[in-house]
Amino acid sequence: MLCVVIKGPSFQEAHQQISEALAYADLVELRLDCFEILDLAALKRLRSAFSLPMIFTLRSQMQGGNYTQSEETRLANIRLIATLKPEYLDLESHITLQFIHEISSQYPDIRLILSYHNFSETPEDLEGLYQKMQTRPAFFYKIVVTAQNSLDAMRFMCWAKKTDNKLIAISMGSHGQVSRILGPIIGCPITYSALEENQITAPGQLSAKMLIERYHHHSLNSRTAIYGLIGDPVSQSISDETHNNLIACLGLDAVYVKIQISASELPEFLQFAKQLPFHGISITMPLKEHIIPFLDRINAEAYDIGAVNTLVFENDKVFGFNTDGIGALDALEQQCRVKGKHIVIVGAGGAAKAIAYEAIRREGIVTIVNRDPEKALQIARSLGCIGKGLESMAECVDVGYDILINCTPVSEPISFDHILSEAIVMDITTKPKETVFLKHAVEKGCRVIYGYQMFVEQAACQFNLWFKDRIDIQESRKMLAEMSLASVALC
Repeated sequence: MLCVVIKGPSFQEAHQQISEALAYADLVELRLDCFEILDLAALKRLRSAFSLPMIFTLRSQMQGGNYTQSEETRLANIRLIATLKPEYLDLESHITLQFIHEISSQYPDIRLILSYHNFSETPEDLEGLYQKMQTRPAFFYKIVVTAQNSLDAMRFMCWAKKTDNKLIAISMGSHGQVSRILGPIIGCPITYSALEENQITAPGQLSAKMLIERYHHHSLNSRTAIYGLIGDPVSQSISDETHNNLIACLGLDAVYVKIQISASELPEFLQFAKQLPFHGISITMPLKEHIIPFLDRINAEAYDIGAVNTLVFENDKVFGFNTDGIGALDALEQQCRVKGKHIVIVGAGGAAKAIAYEAIRREGIVTIVNRDPEKALQIARSLGCIGKGLESMAECVDVGYDILINCTPVSEPISFDHILSEAIVMDITTKPKETVFLKHAVEKGCRVIYGYQMFVEQAACQFNLWFKDRIDIQESRKMLAEMSLASVALC
């Protein structure tokens, strides 16, 4: 169930907020501690105005709420709001057993939610915490923790998935946001959301509109396959927009999420991912090379490149592939064939290696330039091309080149003077569409290839690996192109 949290602060505003929430919500939570006054008559009118099920919550400051009066006064107010017999009443887990029995015996039709909040960490002994909470009777038990990193969120979701359907499991913060998206998959009976982005009541909370329109919340279930992007950072990627749209258009029971993971977290992340229904993962910088030691098998091209950008999960095994080079070269060859062309690649990361490998395979003449000359030379030796330091870019200009590709996140990786006007210029950065580098190329009169064009081609290859015979790859490529262009156009 998707719950929209209502903050007021006036009852008039709350009425308007609930009216707007009707389009999204299965139920609403009235955060009465956020209201200006606790007017029982006004609350009764508000409740009777809607048939939507309601949770009444009067959260104490100790548990992250806004109620400022004494605990004695708060409990007295909870007794008052219980007389209106809401469908659900949220009580903190530290509340006395005597008070719980009092409410339960007087109002047996009210479903109690017993809540625990931790605003600093994700406790180690989650099972012990849950068992302790279950010594007190409740309809649902809500455990809300804070993820200090994505591994906290993954560990929490893996544990929550093994529990019963009485647990509402929420991981707070930016790292924990993925738990809110995947709630229905891990068996969480209620997902809390904000009406608008400016109405959030907890760190990492998403709007109901975002959960429904981007992540198709109402179609997620315990059988839904999880796909995603890992890297550091991942915030600029448009893949969660484009991939979820394509998944919906193709009628696939799947969802795509972004998770920030560092290189040191990879081994643990993969172990957690195997415990959840992950079926495939996209990999971005700086993990494309670091991921290799932890994979069960790597296909020949990815092995030769020494970088992986796509994972496929099958039978508890993880297989690595690379679609970067094919994607970039397919995008390039929509402009011209690379055979016999002089290609300068700026950068020496995983994507640069993949593009260089594929360009050489298609008989292009490749030079890699990089801030660290040794890294460029190392890749050049492994692939059989030329490697230079960035200070040698002037030499590349003197020799001449046909194609120039920026594979770095730097907005101006080379001097404006080193962009040749007759060249085809490509930047693999997806967002923004018009990078400074490409703007300079346009000023020089160059033909340009945008990062989203490569993104479309490599993503289509990923979908082909993940879904194989279940999709029409040409139709998928066309839809990805339209969706990607729409996403980057908003930047």
